[in-house]
Amino acid sequence: MIKAVKNFWSVICYPLLYLGVQVAVTFVYMLAVMVPFLVQISMESTYSGIFPYDDDILNFIFDNINLSVPVIISVVVTVLIIFVILRKEWIREKFWSFKKIGKSGILPLFLCVGLGAAMNILTLCVINLLPVNQEPSAIDDMLGNNFALEFLAIALLGPIIEEIIFRGIVQKRLSKMMRVGFVVIIQAMIFGLIHMDFVQSVYAGILGIFIGLIYLWFDSIWHAITVHAVFNATSVILMHFAGDAEVNLLHLLIISGVAFIASMASLTVLAVRRRKDPRYYNRWAY
Repeated sequence: MIKAVKNFWSVICYPLLYLGVQVAVTFVYMLAVMVPFLVQISMESTYSGIFPYDDDILNFIFDNINLSVPVIISVVVTVLIIFVILRKEWIREKFWSFKKIGKSGILPLFLCVGLGAAMNILTLCVINLLPVNQEPSAIDDMLGNNFALEFLAIALLGPIIEEIIFRGIVQKRLSKMMRVGFVVIIQAMIFGLIHMDFVQSVYAGILGIFIGLIYLWFDSIWHAITVHAVFNATSVILMHFAGDAEVNLLHLLIISGVAFIASMASLTVLAVRRRKDPRYYNRWAY
């Protein structure tokens, strides 16, 4: 029983660490921005007797608060904490090594780019065709009021920390406890649940399965980061630049579906060829 608890904690502690850092940093950031504003309007209201309208406060929030900032800080803080804890293990395993890309060839990395973009567009098409709420939330609005910051937070830094945690740590530690099929599915479920939104949890979980397979197949965190980063970057770019462009969802669904199948099939073929190399067989079997 004690061993099971320790195993469970070793898997879930790093996702919880990241969530905790995000909550703490966001809280401090909100205080740093809001307290001076609230003090100012309190003093002005005391002297003038005129209190601000709720719309004025909301406009200040949307104009001056950008939640991409605490996301960026949270990623940096979490990476530093994890690096301090796991640096010896990472150095021993050559966790960040670009040589792993060279061993599998550059083609899988390009296919990962295609897979990430295709999966994103396919996901957007499916969501738009289903009767689900597609209205952006207030949090989405506060994330998306600066393209450069949002791109840095969501498309670059977010995928790096999430792949470190969910594929580089969670998937690896689960691999010591169970068979490979369960490992890929369970790490994807944890990845989905951590998003804490039903629609996002569903498609993040599905995305996590494919990224988990690619991480397993090519033994490189860079392949996993590439798929995830391109998936997120496609969303950010479309949100800011596609606008209300009219598209035929059915045609786009078919095109993105074909691109997804072609990318995944090609990666599978390359992975099977790689598996024939005895150096990688034991890793596949865990």
